[in-house]
Amino acid sequence: MEIYNLIKSKRIVLGLTQDDVADRLNVTRQAIQNWENNKRAIPNNLIAKYFEILDLNATEILSLFGFLSNDNLMIEEIDYSKKGIEEFQEYENAEVLMNFPTLYLGVGKQRNKYTNSIKQLAYVGEASSIVRRTNEHLNASNDKLNEIKADADNKKETLYIVGHSKFNKSATLELEQMFMDALLGDPKFFKIYNGRNNGLSLDFYERNAYRGAVFPEIWEQLRQKDVVSSLTEVHNSALFANSPFKSLSPKQLEAKELITQKISETLNKTSDNAVIKIEGLAGSGKTVLMSQLFYDFWKNPVKVTETDGITTHKSSVALLVRHEQQRRTYEQIAKKLNMGQNVVMDVSTFINKGKKVDVLLVDEAHLLWSGNYSRAKSETWEPELMALHKLAKTLVLIYDPNQLVSARSKVEDNDQLVDILNGDKTFTINLDEQWRINANQQTIEWIQSLAHFDKNSLVTTPKDKGYDIKFFDDASAFRKAIEIKNQNNGLSRMVATYDWKYSQGSRPKDGNLFWNVTFGDEVMPWNLELPEVKPAQKKQIPWQEIDGSLNEVGSDFTVQGIDLNYVGVILGPSVVWNEEINALDIDADRSMDHQKIRKIKGTYNTVENKKYLRNVVNVLLTRGVHGLYIYAIDDKLREKLMGLTK
Repeated sequence: MEIYNLIKSKRIVLGLTQDDVADRLNVTRQAIQNWENNKRAIPNNLIAKYFEILDLNATEILSLFGFLSNDNLMIEEIDYSKKGIEEFQEYENAEVLMNFPTLYLGVGKQRNKYTNSIKQLAYVGEASSIVRRTNEHLNASNDKLNEIKADADNKKETLYIVGHSKFNKSATLELEQMFMDALLGDPKFFKIYNGRNNGLSLDFYERNAYRGAVFPEIWEQLRQKDVVSSLTEVHNSALFANSPFKSLSPKQLEAKELITQKISETLNKTSDNAVIKIEGLAGSGKTVLMSQLFYDFWKNPVKVTETDGITTHKSSVALLVRHEQQRRTYEQIAKKLNMGQNVVMDVSTFINKGKKVDVLLVDEAHLLWSGNYSRAKSETWEPELMALHKLAKTLVLIYDPNQLVSARSKVEDNDQLVDILNGDKTFTINLDEQWRINANQQTIEWIQSLAHFDKNSLVTTPKDKGYDIKFFDDASAFRKAIEIKNQNNGLSRMVATYDWKYSQGSRPKDGNLFWNVTFGDEVMPWNLELPEVKPAQKKQIPWQEIDGSLNEVGSDFTVQGIDLNYVGVILGPSVVWNEEINALDIDADRSMDHQKIRKIKGTYNTVENKKYLRNVVNVLLTRGVHGLYIYAIDDKLREKLMGLTK
């Protein structure tokens, strides 16, 4: 079937109008009509999103691009050895695999002697000539494929060779990149031995077929061989979400090139303490960019000119984040990619070490403390941002003022901090694309307006069949809805504003086992309370990936910077309806977040405190990739919200 006929028939089967599809793609209805009547070609940058909206399966996409018309996809499994490659050349399918570019995956296995569980080691590559390339690997003295074989049990390694007569160099490079991205998030794999990041973002002929169908088909065939996990499990991994192997958008790539150039220029000057700031709203791709910068500067250090202007050395890099859950993710990425020790640290540890680095990357820098809250000696203490500035030749910060959630991070009262963040010597990059929320532009703007407490933001929700917004007046139904979404889609959790008591390291005096969140008839523990969650945290598993965390309520402390498929937000008593401006509002006296806000003249209801608590709500409301469910404690607000859906 021709593409124009298929997109029309799929749209009709799904019950979508041309206006529905146009709305999701942010184009005109006339554009959809032209594409369905074969009067215009669909722009390449919209095809992947178009296919996703119409729910095209892999077979349909492969058929459209001619991948099922002749030689089908082939995967050959051989022993990684001289004998194995010699025998491979006699295989029936070897001719196609030897005469066209191929993808190959080397896999070794290690059994944990304590748990008896098996973890895999992997290397993925691509080759114009698989026989020549494999022999190059085998004959090399210092080679990643050989390293896997040396580390694997029984010194055995399997090579999976993937090919098709339509493969070309651009395609195999793209598939290699996608495999590195997915393998990082696959729990079956313990280490990835790859040594490069293709960093692809440029388009090429039929790229969307490879991304939308060829890669999933290869992965599924390997899953059936029990080599890899399901793509759903991979995509629900925090490591996958923050992988440095993501293909960047043109704007992200432009930002990366500017930052890389700026860092390189700084490192070749004798002066230091340069600052690069990356700003952008929640979900604008800041962390993916930071992750890629981190990996690239670790893998490919640049020459640094020392203070004498003559001596040089290779650049050092470290990544810091005060947010504990996000730090765990970076630590796992570093471990899986064999990046060594002390490349990812918490802020306090790095400052206490006092060892200067050339490139210091700080994610979630709006969480840095500007006051002495860690009981450090007053004579040696200084605000964290100032201390980090002195310990870096180049300091790269991700900073979102709309996610500044605590008085502990206030910078306005310190001119030195303001100058570091906004001074003339600070180079600022802005990211304004929305990558987390998978919705049409109207829905994205509606969520952002609600989360920013904009005037007249409590209005009817936009029509969007691709993103699910629901309000609940029954707490049990709200909880059940998130549990069902987690069962069907994974990575769905409940979160709440900090409006119920909690004290880390102690137990309630009323006899309860846990510090609880009470909403309607439901009572659930706060995050990191349940005994089944704590052991997983000790293993550095992020909160949202722990199965038992479905039975807890998260806070901004656990979910800032992370993605959830569906987020259920409990707006506590401190979040109310401001009828005058028809928007959310804050009653700070009803908040329990007293470590982050300050009481003045008997009340917490100050402009500053309200700003911090609004930002907490912003963090919570912008976590969901596919859906946002809300239950409000305040009766008037809950009634107002219930009237907002069509």
